[in-house]
Parts: sequence; structure tokens; C-alpha cells
Amino acid sequence: MVWKSLAINLYLAQKYKGPMHAGSPEVQALATQWSIWAVLELETLALDLLHHRELLAEPARDASYAERDELLLQKPLGVLNGTLVGREHLLGNDFTVADLNLAAILRWTKIAGLDFSTVPEVDRWPDACLARPANARVRDMAKA
Repeated sequence: MVWKSLAINLYLAQKYKGPMHAGSPEVQALATQWSIWAVLELETLALDLLHHRELLAEPARDASYAERDELLLQKPLGVLNGTLVGREHLLGNDFTVADLNLAAILRWTKIAGLDFSTVPEVDRWPDACLARPANARVRDMAKA
């Protein structure tokens, strides 16, 4: 049973022949690479930042944790920013499961109010990914 959301996304992208299906082993490998990178470099810090800025009750929030998370996110965000320069999406011009997986994690940092002024490509990119019609349909279904 596959139960981790990023793994589920990778599985579905390969199982069904659609716009996110990797047409080659190279694209599949890159999508997997970036998804694993997101878990290792972004996910824990982004979620902790979100907790200490938004989700925890005010008395449980610790500003020093949020400051630490924001500082530690700068290096991986710089790597991601450099990769996105001159590209519409992470692997080039086509939206892939790599974009879906990373943008979903970066959404937490946007909600948490992370300052993106030093990484303008990272600032624009997740919003464009999550503005896709399929994502809007999923959000609408969740509201219903």
C-alpha cells in the first residue's frame, strides 16, 4: 500500500497516461529526484515554520523556531531558484509531478509568510503551479 502523498503522486503519474506521465525514464528519475529532495531539504523545515507561524496556538508558538526554519530554508530555496531561472517549470516547459510535489510543500511556506524577496523564481513558481485548473477543481471538491 502506498501512503505517502508524494509517492502516491509519483505512482499515479506513472500509472495513468496523462499530462504528468513521464514519457521517459530520465523524466521519471528527475521527478523522483526532486520529490526526494523536497522531503529531505524542505518538508520538515516548511512544516515547522507553518506550525510556529500559523497552526499552533499562540502560547505554543516559538518565534526562534520560525526564525531558524526561515534561515535554514534559504540554502535549498537558493538551489531551487537557480534551477527555475529561465524555466516555466522544474524540468523545463512542461508541468510534471515534480512541480506538483514541490509546489505543494512550498505552499506551506507561503501560508507561513516566508520572505521570498531573495528568490523571485521560487516566489512566482508555486503560485503558477497551484493556479492550474485541476488544482482548483480539487480545492472545490474539498470545500463541498
